[in-house]
Order: sequence, then structure tokens, then C-alpha cells
Amino acid sequence: MLVKTIETEKIYFVLDDLVISNATEPHIREIAELWANLASLQQIYAPKKYDFKLEGKDWQSFVRRKLSKKNNILLVACKKDNLEVQGFLYLQTIIVPPSNAILKAVVEDVYTKPQYREQGIAKKLLNVALDWASTQNIKHVDIVSLNPSKDIYSRLVEKAEKDINVELVTV
Repeated sequence: MLVKTIETEKIYFVLDDLVISNATEPHIREIAELWANLASLQQIYAPKKYDFKLEGKDWQSFVRRKLSKKNNILLVACKKDNLEVQGFLYLQTIIVPPSNAILKAVVEDVYTKPQYREQGIAKKLLNVALDWASTQNIKHVDIVSLNPSKDIYSRLVEKAEKDINVELVTV
């Protein structure tokens, strides 16, 4: 069964028993733990780019700030009828002041729990994010990776035929 709804405020995608949707308050605690794990990896591999010292231990507030940002999306992947977060993706937009026009989007934070890897969850999250970007008339999306291997993200991006230029940027 495939149900797909992508609107400005709500993203909802169901494929078999996997649900991808906007993150909500019940997801925050678990996303905070996962994001802290991801941040520790980012700091190891690119310490000059990633500095989360100001976050301290308050990752829940960090996630809430991400949720409150306009024109950005925080997606979660969960099993149907279960709030356990299997993975998340954060897409942020780059705005050109003063017009507030969206210049491009950047996906820098994608994380899947180790026990759910190799199941296509990151790929589904990314493609739902690209569908959303398309509805927002975003023409360019950068995917930031700590891994210089283009194979990882070339396997993830299946919707390159869209009117979106998707580019891998390594740090």
C-alpha cells in the first residue's frame, strides 16, 4: 500500500509498514538521542566544521529549534502504529534576504539506527524530502556527506529526473 501526501505543512508517506512523516513532539526525545550520536560522528570526522559544544546536553531543545524553523523539514521514519524512530532526515533551506526567496536546500543530517540500516530507510527519507522540495519549487539540493564516496548517495537518489539538481558535497 502506498499513500502519499506532500503539502507545505504536512508530509506523510506510507509504504507497506513504514511511515515517513514530519517529526512531532512525541518524536523529540528519541530524535535528540539519535542526533547526539550523529553529531559525535560529525565532530570526529570534521571537527572544524561541526562544533556542538554550545548544545551541551540539551539536545531536545536543539531538535525543537530545528522543528520551529520556517521552510525547513525534519522527517522521521517509523513503523506503522509505532512511534519508535528508525531514522530521521533534516532538510534546511538557504534563503536570500530580503526577498525570502529559497535559493537551495541542504540535507546535512540523515541518520538511521544501526539495526535498521541496509533497509532503504535513508533512501526513502531522502526521496520524500526531494518530493517536498519539488513542491516548494526548490531547484537545487546539496547533500552533505562525511564520506567522499559518491556511491553512497548515488544509490540513495533515485529521483534525479525531477527538476531538481542534486549534488553531493563532501566535508
